[in-house]
Amino acid sequence: MIFFPRSLLGLLVFFVQICLIQEVQASEDQTLKPTVVTASRTEQIVTDVIPHTTVLGREVIEQSQLIDLPSLLAREAGFQFTQNGGRGTQASAFLRGAASMQVLVLVDGAPMTKQDTTGAVSLEHIMLDQVDHIEIVRGNVSAIYGSGAIGGVIQVFTREGQMQPSTYITSEVGSYGSKKSLVGTQGKKGEWQYAFSVGNNSTQGINAINPTQGLNVNSDNDGYRNDNYALNLSYQLNPSEKLGLRSSGTFGRFEYDVSDATYAAKTDINKGSSQINSHALYWHSQISQMWKSKLHLSDVTEQNIATTLGLYPFDSKADTHTYNLSWVNEFILSNWIATLGLDSQVQEVNTSDSYGGSLSKSRNNNALYLGGIYTHGTDSVQLNVRHDVVQQTGNKTTSYLGYARSLSENWKLTASHSTAFNVAPLGYLYDPISGNANLKPETAVTDELGLQWVGGNHLLRSTFFKTQTKDLLLYDNMTNFRFQNISNAKNEGLETSYSGRFDRTDLRVSLTLQDPTNESTGASLERRAKTLASTSLSHMIDRWTWGASLRYTGSRPDTSGKPELSSYLLVDTTARYRLSPDWTVFGRIENLSGKSYQTAYSYNQMPRSIYVGATWNLKH
Repeated sequence: MIFFPRSLLGLLVFFVQICLIQEVQASEDQTLKPTVVTASRTEQIVTDVIPHTTVLGREVIEQSQLIDLPSLLAREAGFQFTQNGGRGTQASAFLRGAASMQVLVLVDGAPMTKQDTTGAVSLEHIMLDQVDHIEIVRGNVSAIYGSGAIGGVIQVFTREGQMQPSTYITSEVGSYGSKKSLVGTQGKKGEWQYAFSVGNNSTQGINAINPTQGLNVNSDNDGYRNDNYALNLSYQLNPSEKLGLRSSGTFGRFEYDVSDATYAAKTDINKGSSQINSHALYWHSQISQMWKSKLHLSDVTEQNIATTLGLYPFDSKADTHTYNLSWVNEFILSNWIATLGLDSQVQEVNTSDSYGGSLSKSRNNNALYLGGIYTHGTDSVQLNVRHDVVQQTGNKTTSYLGYARSLSENWKLTASHSTAFNVAPLGYLYDPISGNANLKPETAVTDELGLQWVGGNHLLRSTFFKTQTKDLLLYDNMTNFRFQNISNAKNEGLETSYSGRFDRTDLRVSLTLQDPTNESTGASLERRAKTLASTSLSHMIDRWTWGASLRYTGSRPDTSGKPELSSYLLVDTTARYRLSPDWTVFGRIENLSGKSYQTAYSYNQMPRSIYVGATWNLKH
């Protein structure tokens, strides 16, 4: 059932957007609209997709000059991040108010969800130097991807070789002992296409915890180091068939502090590491004019280690291993684009700690899905149905029904209804201390109504959404001290994203007005802000490129018993100067005003920071 928001502010903002866009004179379309595959598992122009979808290309990434994935996504509609410490510590993502475990993250098609008791995804260790582009699909798309896609899907694509071979080197230094370097090469030679790069970055960090808000706090700086690589190699067997290999890895080492550490000393040292490796083989074939087939086999491992040196020494280790086989077939039939596919996944977890606790479990997840996009005149319909069989959990069938109607050359109306589910990680089910084998999957229903305006290089999209989630998977720290299906939640609101170009100025704007609520208590969900907004622009003047961004996060409740987290506005600036066709120098200031803010109580975020660097890019 489609709804309209009860917020008068939401309606007002929506009306103002419609009025203002009428004043925009659409520039001549000088660039091709980007294509996406994540919204339906078929290639579509981004302006044609029905789910609210955003593409962040390599140009946007380079203009931002940001280091890691969370920093970039935090500027996009619906996104919010919290971090219990400095760089490298776990970054929890919220998309449309859905927690990290309810947002599916893919890297080159391989799922990245952990199976330990965090259930999180290590977004903080994905470095933007290795990324070609990112596709974001908001809302329930379990009917396409299965478990975990309640808030949406983030798919990261690593760099691929381009037609003209090149070699590039980047070096950067900055505040708090920060250093970054990257060396890479890419290109195409004959039937071979290649891209390979290695990089590292590090910082001495700051004292990430406020000593006046924590107990037994070690006031040392919490540093971080990340070493990473990415390889993409493919061979064109014939004009209609390609075979390829993708491999990427990141090794992050970080120091962290624990708030309210009753059984600790101020001299305790806490260290952690995360090592993620993803390897994939793929085969793409145009079997006939009507039939495309893609086969993808991936192997993803993640090892997380935490060590405490001090009054009560402690070590823990958690390994997640995911094998995934995906076969997607696309059929073009008159006005239809149909998909038929199979997913087969094996998930494993192994944990141990210095107290003798351990866990070793695995399960299978097999799925059959089909979908279709029908276009006729000004109308289009997207239908997806998926059936998952999850070992020890049972069967789940999910669906997506979307409709779009072009109102004019520029305007389009969209509407959708979808269902989703999220199974508990193996650690939630079988951890010897906190596990609960009787956990049910979370289930969700989402209704959306959207309006899109396209003119030349301008794309604006606003979406009213309402999501209801049942049987939330949460840790019960009050009575049973284990994971439970505790409550139901709902979130409704308006999200808006705009991207466009005015002559030599690129502009991106996002606004989210939402109301994430625990239906059992009526209280707002922890750490979710009701208002999120951002603006980023980049302007070229001769050899100079100047940029700035503003990001606002409204006030929000912290975890139970802690004070409300204050709102904050962050301002970043960037500059880039092209010395020659091969050489570019750049610099940026993050948190220009030196704003003191927290995304989790007692944990300080970075103050004003300054960075400068240079890139050499030789095209052969």
